[in-house]
Amino acid sequence: GRRAEARAPLRHARERALAIGARGVERIAHDELVIAGARPQRVAQSGPEGLTPSERRVAELAAAGRRNREIAEELFVTPKTVEVHLGRAYGKLGINSRSQLADTLRGYAA
Repeated sequence: GRRAEARAPLRHARERALAIGARGVERIAHDELVIAGARPQRVAQSGPEGLTPSERRVAELAAAGRRNREIAEELFVTPKTVEVHLGRAYGKLGINSRSQLADTLRGYAA
């Protein structure tokens, strides 16, 4: 019943689990943090797992051959927003061109 007090030890446990590669313990600590009302940071900052949902949607549409303007219209955002999401996605995926998106995202289920 003391959710706020539980957050610091849970964050510490999650950090330690990540440091030693205990993914199962990390997931449990993450879930408990959410239950305690915290908003845990995303673990993966690179690779397909590091993409935010918005970056992922934009990257998938771009990989499917859509142009930035088409993506912007479909998602009701500006073309500049699409550019920003694609740029961040390229950085997280370690690629530098649109042609690499499909191969990089293939086989990864969100």
